[in-house]
Amino acid sequence: MLRAFAIILGLMLANPVFAHTDTKWTKGSQGGHIVDAGKQHWELVAKGNELSLYVLDGDEKPLAAQTGEAKARVLIGGKTFNVEFKPTGGNSWKATGEFTAARGMRVIVTTTNVGGQSFQARLAPLN
Repeated sequence: MLRAFAIILGLMLANPVFAHTDTKWTKGSQGGHIVDAGKQHWELVAKGNELSLYVLDGDEKPLAAQTGEAKARVLIGGKTFNVEFKPTGGNSWKATGEFTAARGMRVIVTTTNVGGQSFQARLAPLN
């Protein structure tokens, strides 16, 4: 009985390890950081002063998501930059700001009704 309890407890504690989080950096098909975002997955790519957000379904297939609103708070070099994403067709959104992407940056993305869902996640696009 105790052994069964220990096995079940171990599996319950190990389960979060397999999810996409910013503590375990998972590379997406576009080369960015991919995380679970509720029923969706998001991939964030940063290059220069541009952020690209890709909205995917639970199987990491592109999800048409051109309605709603998406914003981000970029944290880099002790500074904070607020940007707004604009839909660019299909499953992608783009935002530009007065920052230069660099290793160690963190981005907090918040969506409202994008692909029928609202969510917030913290990503590290350049790890």
